[in-house]
Amino acid sequence: MSQPTSNQPLYFQIRETLKEKIERGELKPGDQIPIEADLIQQFGVSRITIKSALKLLVEEGLIYRIAGKGTFVADPHAPKPVSQLFAETGDAIKRVGFLSPLTNDEFSAHLLQGVQEACKDLNLILIVRSASTQLEEMEGIRFLRAAGADGLLIFPVDGEAYSEAILNLKTDGFPFVLIDRYLPGIKTNAVYSDNYLGGYMGTEYLIKKGHKQIGIVSGTKSKTSSSEDRFSGYLDMAKKAGLKIEPSQWLTRIDEITYLDGAMTQEMVRDWLQSQPEISAVFAFSSAFAFHVAEAAMKIGKKVPDELAILSFDTPPIRDFQGYFFSRIEQQELKMGEEAVSLLLEAIEDPSLLRQIVIPVSLMEGRTV
Repeated sequence: MSQPTSNQPLYFQIRETLKEKIERGELKPGDQIPIEADLIQQFGVSRITIKSALKLLVEEGLIYRIAGKGTFVADPHAPKPVSQLFAETGDAIKRVGFLSPLTNDEFSAHLLQGVQEACKDLNLILIVRSASTQLEEMEGIRFLRAAGADGLLIFPVDGEAYSEAILNLKTDGFPFVLIDRYLPGIKTNAVYSDNYLGGYMGTEYLIKKGHKQIGIVSGTKSKTSSSEDRFSGYLDMAKKAGLKIEPSQWLTRIDEITYLDGAMTQEMVRDWLQSQPEISAVFAFSSAFAFHVAEAAMKIGKKVPDELAILSFDTPPIRDFQGYFFSRIEQQELKMGEEAVSLLLEAIEDPSLLRQIVIPVSLMEGRTV
């Protein structure tokens, strides 16, 4: 590790270090700059610091990027290659299609931000399309392919059967990467959080806080993986701790009944809480459900967290000067988006590639536990 030391910003120091290597001839025209992961390890800094340093060098014309291949030292005396012209003018070499459910939660917004930043950094055209049902997902995939996308990033919608459109992409050999989900039993490129660990970690945390009656709130039964993996993590930890398994304490598949109806969801959660007075904590598998649980608890006179602890998967958008209100399992949405774009470019270059990247999660304490 050779982290620069100076009063200047780290990204500027790294830019100076690389610039000196180019000027001294240690890095010659056409040489490939070390990949981001190697630079991160070498300098002991974050990915965004490395990106900022490389961006300065691109703007100075000292280096240029080729999407999917890497970053190279420019030759100031030679005609600029087409790929370098693209990097400087902002034109794109490849088109990336992004298909995602239409939601306004922080997770989806940060995920899209991560995808956008990665595409911008690599000078890719990003085409965004929303889909809330498997039929819309199928139509969206057709649209993005017709629009000239070289590969697709797909945040799959929930469904009890595998998406025919996604299976067709695999059959056709068309490059795609699933985000936030994978298809159990079917090997595809995918980038997703360690949902099992999140379920296990969250349940262990609640048990250590003294809770033995833990309610679970989740949405639709799906052939994609996230909710099932979270539930498996919860179940394994509960059994390990010797908790009595009570299916009546699970409120699952809510959105099959209350699809996009907030008032109905609220009523359903309230009725369930009233029918399970022994529950001392609720593990909600989405930020929206955590919010509904908190509101329902307030309406039936249960104080949070004195009488009911709430742990959320993801971050409900409620915070004040004391910080986050909800304790939560936190995902790395920005990293997930960035990794998905990188993996898609690899899949475009090598259609036989099949790789799954699991992003770690962490537990952050708020005031609801």
